Order: sequence, then structure tokens, then C-alpha cells
Amino acid sequence: MSGAKRGRATLSRLLRSLATSVPLWPHETTFGSQEEPAFKVLLVVAHPDDESECAAVLYRVTHELGGAVDQVVVTNGEAGAQYSAPAQAYYGLILGEETSGRKRLARLRRKEVIRAGKILGIRHNYFFNQRDTGFTFDPLEGFHVWNIELVRQELFKLLRRESYDLVLVLLPSAETHGHHQTVAQLTLEAVTNLEPRDRPAVLGTRTVTSETGGPESFSELDGFPLTRTTNSEPVWTFDRRTPLQCHHALDYSIVVNWVIAEHKSQGIFQMEYGRRTQEHFWLFEAGGPSGMARWRKFLRTAEERPVGWVVREAGFEKAFSA
Repeated sequence: MSGAKRGRATLSRLLRSLATSVPLWPHETTFGSQEEPAFKVLLVVAHPDDESECAAVLYRVTHELGGAVDQVVVTNGEAGAQYSAPAQAYYGLILGEETSGRKRLARLRRKEVIRAGKILGIRHNYFFNQRDTGFTFDPLEGFHVWNIELVRQELFKLLRRESYDLVLVLLPSAETHGHHQTVAQLTLEAVTNLEPRDRPAVLGTRTVTSETGGPESFSELDGFPLTRTTNSEPVWTFDRRTPLQCHHALDYSIVVNWVIAEHKSQGIFQMEYGRRTQEHFWLFEAGGPSGMARWRKFLRTAEERPVGWVVREAGFEKAFSA
């Protein structure tokens, strides 16, 4: 190898090393506090508006249980123009054009998710600016179009720096968006790269309507053993119709509707998510004993202020009501 090539190779290694060691700073802080939180939660999602899957629980964590919630949004959400027609009149923007429309939509959806985050009490938002290629069921698509090493490194750095107690992703079942499946896999990879004693509890969340009956069964996504859960049924359920602490004639669906209303560019989302009442959570095995301990600690904190929580573990069910 020539001296010039060796020099370029050395410089390349140095730049990669620096990129890995540079701390990851939040792109937006919306709900900062000087007080030490009772526990810390990281939500990792593929798109702006995915936070609505667990909106009631996030609000309860930040506003009632003394916890802090940070959020990672992997893609820009620029592919969500299909049902944006009503928002064009509201915002006074053309959003359906392939090039300029995608750029406008990406900027717009970032603003929408930040406003929704203020409602939920999101402390820090991190945007990874990966491409949204549109709807797919393929969990491998993200691996082909995203800067996967960047996503892995940034997630790992954030997890190691903040020492979260809980990490939430959208449940990676095969009938959901492939980007959700990819994000869950990448997050679980980052968690398992931590020292075993430092691993948080990792949960997958999915909302359903009460009319659909019981929650679905989920054990793992085929071909992705890291997504294996501790139980095929959810270990935790929260009903959005639970009365709020501040006024028992009102319930958590009000807060969820506030969040949904911020995502005006997403018409089909607006129609669908308002009907969902049950937030279900599955616990992944990847957290190991450390994750299980943090999960149990979180439950003890939640039990101190019992408002509508339902916990299912190892065959028993314990309900809490206002």
C-alpha cells in the first residue's frame, strides 16, 4: 500500500472513531427539568406520529409518575403524503408532489411531532433523518435504504449515556409496517450490546380497539430471534378510558386526541387512531435479568399511584383502578 493510501486509510479510521465517540445531543428539548426523574424511558420509533401508540402511558409517566421520556424518530416521515390532502388547505402547502412535496412534508412532520411531544412531556427528541420509503411489510427494507451503522451507533451511545430504565418500541408483528419491525430489531441489537448489568427493560407496544376483543398473541418475529418476548400475551395493559387523576369525569383519551390532532398532515391516521382504546405492552427477553429488575421497579412506582393499570405476569393478573 502506498503512503498516500495508508494516510487515507488512517484518516478514515480516525474519522470513524471520532464519529463513534462524539456525544449525541438532542435536536429538540421540549420538557426539560432540573429534577432527577424517578425513572427514565426511551421511545424509539420509525415515523413522526408513532408516539401515539402509547400516548396515554407516556403522558402518565411524565405528568403523574415523575418519569422522564426521550424519543428517537428514525425516519423523516416524508412518504406520508397519500392522505395529506386536507392538510394542504390547512397549511397552505402542496404536499403531494414527489420532490418538493416530500421535503415540505418532512419539515412539517418534524414540527408536528415536536408539538405532540410537548403535550406528552417528551424531554428530548432525537431525529436520525433516515429516508421514509413508504409503506411496506418487509422488515429488511430499512436495512437496505438507511445508514444502518449510524442508527446502531447512535442508539448504542444514547442507551449507554442515559442508562434508561425502560425502552419502548412498536410491536414488530409481521402484519405491521416493516419500518417498525426494523426499528425494533435495531433497538434490541443496541440493548444486547450493552453490558448485561446495564440493560433496560424493552417493551413492544400496540394499540387496539376494545371491540376487537383480547390482544393478539406475539412471541417473536420470524427470522429475528432478538424479538422473542417473555410471554406471548401482553404483560401490561392500559385503558385510555381510565379516568384522569385531575378529574374523574374525564379520561386519558382526551390527551390522546390532543396528540392525534397535532398530526394534521396524516389523514388516515387521524381517522384510525381515535378509535383505539387499549395500549398493550409485551416484554422482550433481550433485557435479561437487569431489564426484568428495572421493569419490576417501574411497576412498584406505578403501584404507588394506581390509576387503571393492569399487570399480567407468569400466569397471574393484578388490576388497579382509580
